[in-house]
Amino acid sequence: MNKSLWIILILLSLFLVLFSFHKINLPTSDIGRHIANGNILLNNAQYDISKKDILYTNLFSYTHPDFPFINHHWGSGIIIYLIFSILGFNGLSIFYFLLVLGALIFTLVVMSDEADKSILFFTSVFLIPLIAGRTEIRPEGLSYFFLAVFLYLLYRYSKDKISYRMIWLIPFLELIWANMHIYFIFGPFLIGIFLIEALFLKNKEKVKKLGIILLSSFIAMCITPYGIKGALYPFTIFQNYGYRIVENQSINFLEHLSFINPEFFWYKIILLLIITTSIVIIIKQRKSFLLALSVIALVFAVLGYFGIRHIPAFALLSLPLLVYNLTVIKKILENKINYKTDVDVKVIFYAVFSLILITVTMFQFSTKLPWNRDFGIGINKKQLAPIEFIKNNKIHGPFFNNYDIGGLMIFGFFPKERVFVDNRPEAYPKEFFKNIYVPMQEREDIWEQELKKNKFNAIFFYRLDYTPWSQTFLISRVSDPLWAPIYVDDQTIIFLYRNEENKEIIKKYELPKEMFKIK
Repeated sequence: MNKSLWIILILLSLFLVLFSFHKINLPTSDIGRHIANGNILLNNAQYDISKKDILYTNLFSYTHPDFPFINHHWGSGIIIYLIFSILGFNGLSIFYFLLVLGALIFTLVVMSDEADKSILFFTSVFLIPLIAGRTEIRPEGLSYFFLAVFLYLLYRYSKDKISYRMIWLIPFLELIWANMHIYFIFGPFLIGIFLIEALFLKNKEKVKKLGIILLSSFIAMCITPYGIKGALYPFTIFQNYGYRIVENQSINFLEHLSFINPEFFWYKIILLLIITTSIVIIIKQRKSFLLALSVIALVFAVLGYFGIRHIPAFALLSLPLLVYNLTVIKKILENKINYKTDVDVKVIFYAVFSLILITVTMFQFSTKLPWNRDFGIGINKKQLAPIEFIKNNKIHGPFFNNYDIGGLMIFGFFPKERVFVDNRPEAYPKEFFKNIYVPMQEREDIWEQELKKNKFNAIFFYRLDYTPWSQTFLISRVSDPLWAPIYVDDQTIIFLYRNEENKEIIKKYELPKEMFKIK
């Protein structure tokens, strides 16, 4: 890489920092469960739990402990646990950032020797807020990295810039990916798109070689504890998905609910740029049209529209295409108007334009930037306070908890206590959410049935859950003489059942009902 590219990479890496570091919200994140997953898989003997239990059943729940499901990110749990055990939550934040940074670098260097460097810089500045959109530490950070590496290898091979031997890395990476995160299905998809492009170009040699890589990758993604069933899981996971979560909803659905997110506007601008620049190239310089990159970008655009969790992947995989398209169009314009400008004037123009673009971008995404109170690495240690409170006062279950806080409970209490529910809809029967979990928060008769059935001793709740049923439930419990609120903080609340066993704890910690505003 030349000096100018190194400077661009350094500047963009620093810009990525501004949007990437967001303190872990432990009460609602999945990270606690992933840590527990890895701990059990590596140290299962001390828990008297077999690896089969954590891989094939809903081990963490007492409501459906034997419900069969595929723990598709089991490998990520091991990596997350190892990093956590050595470097703690701060290490996990840095590791996740490095994954996103690695993904950004690989997508940048896809076009490093074909792109206009100023366009490479401007386009990256515009896309980075979307690429860093998923600030919560998740296994899909690994998927972003694999997506970028696959794209780099396949595109460079298609342009004869790397050898066939190099792309044999792909099946080996696919094997790892298939045990890390459900996005592994996009590995064969990317290979297949470049194979189709080779067919259109009538390059029989590349068709044959990419066909071998594709077949090898299909075999690789079956080398998991689940075999062919695991390989097909991305197509079946939503058949048992009884709880609607924001990240799986469409842009249109969320906008109709007045869900305000600057990413939606950014998404539309990117899609418009892809479509218009591609049309211009098809009309003016058809031979320069990149079929594979265009199809990949449009497919992920559709995925991002119908499920906002895919927007960062869309932005990441659109970067090389947009850089290329804009570079080609710039050359077309320069040739057409015989464009010549003094170097100093160009530098001033680029500097001013960069300043404007960065300012607008940062203004739109201001809630993620360093002046936000949640900017940083690791966790706010206050988030562990309710766990310590429960442990110090020897409060035991059965607990009734809501969907959001399940990961925190698993991290804090497993295996001594198990959860009523956690934030894995696929790990519970969909009828459980429809007929029990939601109705028991809306209707007192169903709550009383479940109370009698499960003999709840405590309630541990993420009180910022703004679903209508959760707010109804909290209001009812505050007014319920059978339950005493004994702990509350910015995010959580704990109730204890009034019985002889809990009498002293309630006497010591009960909160006055007057402190809760009930409309």
